[in-house]
Amino acid sequence: ALTFAYSSKVFIQYYPRFTRFECKVFLDGAFSYMHGSCGRCVVDNTSVIIGYGTGPDAVMAPEMERFGRIYGFYFMAHRIKHADRKARVERPFHYAEHNFLVGRIFSDWHDLNRQAVKWCDEVANHKPKKRLGMSAEAAYLLEKDSLIPLPKVPPPVYVAKQRIADVEGYVHLDTNRYSVPEKLIGLS
Repeated sequence: ALTFAYSSKVFIQYYPRFTRFECKVFLDGAFSYMHGSCGRCVVDNTSVIIGYGTGPDAVMAPEMERFGRIYGFYFMAHRIKHADRKARVERPFHYAEHNFLVGRIFSDWHDLNRQAVKWCDEVANHKPKKRLGMSAEAAYLLEKDSLIPLPKVPPPVYVAKQRIADVEGYVHLDTNRYSVPEKLIGLS
C-alpha cells in the first residue's frame, strides 16, 4: 500500500512475492495512479528497500535509491516502534484486510489487483476522514499541485541479471539460452 500523508489517499496492490522488482513495479503503478510523487517516501524497516540499518540509521539499497531519484524522491525509514509513523505505514494494510478482502473472490492476481484499484477509486478514497473533515479524494485535490510530476518518459522497470557467456557463445537465463557475439565469450 502507498498512502499520501496529508490526504490519506491510498493505492493498494497484491503480489505473490515482494522483491525489489515487485516493489519498483508497485511504486511505478502507485505514482501513475496518484499522478505524481512526494519528496519523501516513509517506509517500514523492510529489507526490500533498505540495504542495512534501521530507522534514522538505515542505508537504502543503491538500486532503490536510484529508483527514487528517477521519480524525484528519497526513502526514509521510520524509527522502530515510532507510533505515528508506523501507523501511517501499517494502517492501510489493516484497513484493506478488514474492508476490501472480506467476502471477495478473485480469479487470479490480475483480477485481485483490478478489484483493489476499483475499491480504492470507489470506496477507500471517498470515505470521509474525521481528521480532514472531507474524503481522501477531496483532500488529494488540494495537495495534487504540490506533487512532483512524473517523468515525461517513464523508465522501464526490469530485473538486471549478470551472466557469463559460455565457450559456445551463449548466456543461460532460467531454462533459456541466448546467443551473444563471439567477442563476449568469457565476459559477464
